Amino acid sequence: MVICLSIVKVTRKRQVTLPKEVCDALDIDVGDYVKVYVEGNRAVVEKVLDIEKLAGILNPGYRVRCLAEELDRERRLGERG
Repeated sequence: MVICLSIVKVTRKRQVTLPKEVCDALDIDVGDYVKVYVEGNRAVVEKVLDIEKLAGILNPGYRVRCLAEELDRERRLGERG
């Protein structure tokens, strides 16, 4: 069942922006994490509700405490390079 259909452009950095309608349909807010994976020939976006599940996706066994802050710090360091 299709709830919301949007066409988005992929940037040079292979990034996409989720349209407001998609975020509303998935209850995604600013600061939330999403999981993106391929299922058959489709890309699927799911809201991650549990930070422990997110840690398991990124790296099994990765410590969860301060994970969001560490990811933000790594992202900022990468932008400077």
